Amino acid sequence: MSEVTRICAQCGQPGPLEARFCPHCGRDVDGDLAAPVVTRNLPVALGKAALPILAGVAGLAARAAWRLLQARLEQAITPAPQAQPPVAQPKSPAPARPRRVIRIRTAWAVGDGRGVWRQGQSDQTIEIEE
Repeated sequence: MSEVTRICAQCGQPGPLEARFCPHCGRDVDGDLAAPVVTRNLPVALGKAALPILAGVAGLAARAAWRLLQARLEQAITPAPQAQPPVAQPKSPAPARPRRVIRIRTAWAVGDGRGVWRQGQSDQTIEIEE
C-alpha cells in the first residue's frame, strides 16, 4: 500500500496530507491550495428573468393609465349638467355605439396546365362594435 503525502511548496519535503502546516519549515500548506471559485449567478439569472416580467407590468400600467386618462378627458369634455329642472322629453333610443367597418376586396386569377385562365373578385365587409 502506498501513502499519500503533500509536498511543501517552500521546502519541497513531504508531509502528512491532513496537516495544515509543513512539519519541516512551518509553512501554511492549506494556504497554497487554490480556493474554490464560488460564483453567484442567481442575481444575473433573476435579472434576465425579471426583464420580460417588468416589461409586461410596465405595459399593463401604461395601458391602465391611458384608459384612465381617456375617461378623465371624456368627463372633462362632457358638459356639466345645468341647474334647470329637467323637462320631460320622450325617451330616445340609446345612441348607437361607434362601429368600425373594414372592407376587403380580393382579386384572383387561376390558370391550369392547358393555358385556361379564370379570374374573379370577391368583396367582404367586417363590422366591429367598439
